Amino acid sequence: MQIQDAYINRHPHHIPLLFMMDVIHGYRTIFPAPIAQGASFDPEISKRAASVAARETSAAGIHVVFSPMVDLVRDPRWGRVMESTGEDPYLNSRFAAAQIHGFQGDDMKEDGKVCGCIKHFAGYGGAEAGREYNTVQVSEHTFREYYLPSYEAGIKAGAGMVMTSFNTVNDIPATINQKLMRQMLREEMGFDGVLISDYAAILETVAHGASSDKKDAAHKALLAGVDIDMMTGCYAGELAKLVKEGTIPESLIDESVLRILQLKNQLGLFEHPHKDADPEKEARYILCPEHRALAREAAADPPIPESSFYRAVHRQLRDLQQLGRHRTSRGLRHDPTGR
Repeated sequence: MQIQDAYINRHPHHIPLLFMMDVIHGYRTIFPAPIAQGASFDPEISKRAASVAARETSAAGIHVVFSPMVDLVRDPRWGRVMESTGEDPYLNSRFAAAQIHGFQGDDMKEDGKVCGCIKHFAGYGGAEAGREYNTVQVSEHTFREYYLPSYEAGIKAGAGMVMTSFNTVNDIPATINQKLMRQMLREEMGFDGVLISDYAAILETVAHGASSDKKDAAHKALLAGVDIDMMTGCYAGELAKLVKEGTIPESLIDESVLRILQLKNQLGLFEHPHKDADPEKEARYILCPEHRALAREAAADPPIPESSFYRAVHRQLRDLQQLGRHRTSRGLRHDPTGR
């Protein structure tokens, strides 16, 4: 609260700061890791867990949480498998939407709500050999059919922010990939919120060999529609120079600034810069009996429970029918003895 007040008082237009934080499966009250939540087949309990995390983080003064991670993962060698809800596009989509609803509610201005951030756009879980930051080589069909649906589900649920991914997609770093960010994300999915880079992802395009230096990296990221440069100073140090040189139009800067201001307005920060930040609320909510009881309930929720979601899937499977003259043949079953 002191940082916010000091900044607003110094700012010529008194515009408040956004405070953002990684909140993966709980703030102080910890819930099962996302992969375990996915194994429950119960998006509703994941939504309730996100709501609890939002209440605790908002009371602590946080406005944006870098969650949920909705990347499709199918290689157990990748070190971030546990941050995803799993390997199925439909399941991941259901959980993505549920968590966004839990974090944001119907209105981010509401007490105890924060802005969610869909990450990592896109294909981050498809890294070759499960190696972190590695390249992703994927066909257009596979990318659209399996990887993109969960991101789109979170966006359709109203996510206010999306985070770029570190990886390349078919040899182009995602963070400067105009087809990925402007065409697929903005035009096709209709995302009009804030796009933030992952930690130092803009500068890392130099390491990828796709940008020559910080200035070139900032230029390419802005052209791709990235609004916030996380932790490198590429934007802060280079964008003004690029505008003065005429390399990029000032209108691109205006677009990004407007999206960030709109998010701050959606959070109600212009009327209430501290939003829900309150030491008394923080002490009352964090690790309170109600939140701990839900965490225990989530941890006890068994894989493949008798949830409405599971029953719907089970009902579909039950209604499958085998047809044809070989439907009762033992030859349809695998028998290592050959009998």
